[in-house]
Amino acid sequence: MKVYPDCLPCFLKQILNVSKIAGLSKEKTISILKESCAFLGKNLKENASPGHNATLLHRLFKERTQIDDPYKTLKDKYNDIALRLEPFLMKEIYEPAEDKLATAIKLAALGNVIDFGIPRQFDLNEEIKNFFKTPFAYFDMAIFERFLVSGKTVLYVADNAGEIVFDKFLLRELKERGLKVVLAVRGGPILNDATVEDALKTGAAEIADELITTGRDFIGVDFEFVSDEFKEYWQKAFFVVSKGQANFETLDGIRDADIFFILKAKCPPVAKELNCNLNELVFLYNKHLLEMKENESNQEG
Repeated sequence: MKVYPDCLPCFLKQILNVSKIAGLSKEKTISILKESCAFLGKNLKENASPGHNATLLHRLFKERTQIDDPYKTLKDKYNDIALRLEPFLMKEIYEPAEDKLATAIKLAALGNVIDFGIPRQFDLNEEIKNFFKTPFAYFDMAIFERFLVSGKTVLYVADNAGEIVFDKFLLRELKERGLKVVLAVRGGPILNDATVEDALKTGAAEIADELITTGRDFIGVDFEFVSDEFKEYWQKAFFVVSKGQANFETLDGIRDADIFFILKAKCPPVAKELNCNLNELVFLYNKHLLEMKENESNQEG
């Protein structure tokens, strides 16, 4: 996925948000935003993904402020809230489900949707129950089941802290079907994305057969910057599970791998790329998406 015009104000909003989270003064925030504007004007890569361009801005922020992990406190909070929710999810949602695989996929999607800022536990529980009444724009279960071959390797690319707790249900389902599960998290702190520390703290690392990183503090997966280790596991994987919007932005359009995207379409450009409505839920096989795009292109031609 390439940059849309809508992405530029979003990049600057990210820098404004991280400045607030880091507690910067008004003067320092304005200074960094001005520098970010200049940086975009000079260095924006229009043919690169939104994640690629946003990463460069966040690195600029960290360099100027010397704050390596401005989201650390929030990530710890999200992990704690999600871990407190996990017994409820297990007892009230997962264990009673007739189709546990489908439920695990939906729980993974729920992690990409949920607002961890909701203060009252009761309200949050109700929101979770209501979530399961929400239809998906795509739910490629029949295709997914064909890839669940015992002995094969699945590369599971995680998204955010907190959200990674919700991934544990699907990680277990994959393990129970005999797959080798390799869990990949970010190679360094960037936004509120899950790192090795988050995978260990939440217990997700204990479920996976192996825990690896993408190699660097990069938003999504960009093969220009990933580690050799990640490339090796990418090549070995029978298929990939990609969580969240940033991973979709950077992995969209890949043809030489089998990828299942799980996310909520949180902005108009991503919804357009997914051929769905804004805020719809998606469990989508990448080659299904490629086929839809090719058909649409042929009709327009």
